[in-house]
Amino acid sequence: MSPAYEGVSMSFFRPSFFGGRLLLALLVLTALSPLFGQRINEFNANHTSNDTFEYIEIFGSPNTDYSHLTVVQIEADVVTGAGLIDTIHVMGTTDADGYFVTPFFENQLGNGAMALLLVEGYSGNLGDDLDTNDDGTFETTPWTNIIDSLGVDDGDGDPQYAAVTLGPNYDGISFTPGGASFLPAAAPTGTPADWIRNDFHGAGLPGFPGTLTEGEAVNTPGVENTTVFILPALISEFVLDHVGTDTNEFLEIWGTAGIDYSFARLLVVDGDSAANPGQILNVITPGTANNGGFWASDFSNETFSNSSVTLMLVADFSGAVSDDLDAGNDGTFDSEPWDSVLDAISVRHNGADVAYATVILEGGFGGAESAPGGASRYPYYADTDSVNDWSLNDFDGEGLDGFRGDLNLGETINTPARVSRVGLDTYYQGLGIGSGQQGLRDGLHAAIDDHIYFPYTDSGTDTWDILEQADQDPGNENNVLTIYKNATYAKQGGGNSNYNREHSWPSSYGFTDNNPYTYPYTDAHHLRIADSIYNSTRSNIPFGECNDSCSELATDFNDGRGGQGGDFPGDSNWFNGSTDNFQVWNGRKGDIARSLLYLDIRYDGGNHVVTEAFEPNLILTDNTQLIQTIGSNTDGDAYMGRLSVLLQWHQEDPVDDNERLRNEIIYSYQGNRNPFVDRPEWVDCVFNGNCSIVLPSCFNPSLPSWTTIDGEICQSTSAVSVLHYVSILNNDCVCATP
Repeated sequence: MSPAYEGVSMSFFRPSFFGGRLLLALLVLTALSPLFGQRINEFNANHTSNDTFEYIEIFGSPNTDYSHLTVVQIEADVVTGAGLIDTIHVMGTTDADGYFVTPFFENQLGNGAMALLLVEGYSGNLGDDLDTNDDGTFETTPWTNIIDSLGVDDGDGDPQYAAVTLGPNYDGISFTPGGASFLPAAAPTGTPADWIRNDFHGAGLPGFPGTLTEGEAVNTPGVENTTVFILPALISEFVLDHVGTDTNEFLEIWGTAGIDYSFARLLVVDGDSAANPGQILNVITPGTANNGGFWASDFSNETFSNSSVTLMLVADFSGAVSDDLDAGNDGTFDSEPWDSVLDAISVRHNGADVAYATVILEGGFGGAESAPGGASRYPYYADTDSVNDWSLNDFDGEGLDGFRGDLNLGETINTPARVSRVGLDTYYQGLGIGSGQQGLRDGLHAAIDDHIYFPYTDSGTDTWDILEQADQDPGNENNVLTIYKNATYAKQGGGNSNYNREHSWPSSYGFTDNNPYTYPYTDAHHLRIADSIYNSTRSNIPFGECNDSCSELATDFNDGRGGQGGDFPGDSNWFNGSTDNFQVWNGRKGDIARSLLYLDIRYDGGNHVVTEAFEPNLILTDNTQLIQTIGSNTDGDAYMGRLSVLLQWHQEDPVDDNERLRNEIIYSYQGNRNPFVDRPEWVDCVFNGNCSIVLPSCFNPSLPSWTTIDGEICQSTSAVSVLHYVSILNNDCVCATP
């Protein structure tokens, strides 16, 4: 077998990119049958939360155009009109494996009694009543032939219009099926026994970890039907060697939050040609991924080899330490004591050594002369099976307890069981106001998009944990400091009567429902610890300037500010619900403004690259007519304001050290930053179009010469080169501090 183990090569596994991640689904019988030719193969009409991932799948000949076929959904509930045509779905061309799946629907397929008919020669119309007397027999049939049919019965005695109908208890489960997969145990029988209901909690759907149990199928639109779901996992970081004694070695994987990965093993396989290539040096059993999706081994001391090795994540391992998998030392395994390889990465110190993975990190990687002692996937989800997925970890230990570190451009911080992170220069590399308004906006969105999700409330790490650290009272590490009142309270977590969590952009304006992977609902960059009464008073009032006729919400004196009172505005918040104005007190105007400016850039209506979760397009505006409550989460436009006021507040209340520290804390969890805390000068370019470059006074504006000596670019201030100017555009250097 080939030594390339990036991905799956076992014959009974089929790798499929699903939701941006590698889904490994054990194939279960899906053979064609004379009974079914082209057939309805799977559907999902109802799942947990909002039904945003409804779909219909057919199976037939590979690469075949089935646009002459239509799936017609027939209402079967006599109360709402049995026999009515509810939806019409024209089929398309199957893929190389014979699958065609519709796009995901939202609340189009019925949750109760209905039938799906795969027909040809369809000539009907939406809303046609094919069974006017509701007796279960069609009086009109606007098609030339029924190819296949499948129905759902909710147990209320409604008509059944399909040859096979799945009802409550058809499989011993009392609930009405919300979806099902064609999975006959042997030859198809043309009965409900050929069908297994899909996991109602969404196993297999983007963003849904699911609760797959025996007797349920995975949701697999466009992929072979299965009852076995091996959740995705990748080797995401390793440290085999660092400065000094290697007291902080570790291996890390990233997968699905809360999943126990003890079915897998992490192997360290020797690749040193002078030792014993192919010998298993270490075997580590992973545990349960945390709420960020990460699991890391405990720190070890000089346990892992500093020479050439291949790290492998395998499933169903049956070998042992010291097993020699490459008896011939020729780079090909002679034995493979596992069922599948989930991921692999090689570190090679010289060209004569052996690598058992397709991705090889060696001398020259990350600009280093020798092979890395540690590396991280950056961004955390990168998986293109190339060295470009990886970044060199700081060898001097940045991020490890007790190590000062020396983070260079392009290097990642050591982050065991946390999201991969880099320094500011690397994070914003190539970005600057020289990109222009749209260029900078697009670049910032790409930099801060697709962050790690943490649940709003959970027994593991959730937004309570993040906020109680991010909004900690600078004068008392045991307390939190609230956003509007500036009051200090002992940390109590959820369920206390003093403080709760404020959505600075009200959730009612675009993301009302706290569903899994509703990213803006749980985005800690705009969530704040707030006094419960003040939060309730603010409600969803947009931000704006008030006057002395507004109502006052006073502040307390803490952290050296607030509590002074006095004439309007003093150190108070002011609000007028009838005019939709809430004016934040002077000490936190900029904090709130930069939170909302961040949201405007972060959420543009796309999909999360990993989970494919829908995201709204959040837009700041001065047109208050656009600011409307939205009944449920939207993937369309949602508005908040007032933009001009927020831009003014940004100028009036500059970034301070507390806000910078808050940004770092949230970055350490979510893996994304608020760029307007890091680079406040970018606000004017992105939101006002003022992107002109103003050279610092210490630079000579004549730009007299070129230089190719990197060390001179940001050091000399007596003479300036064109590359100095380029560095200013990219925010790589500024005037030297006197």
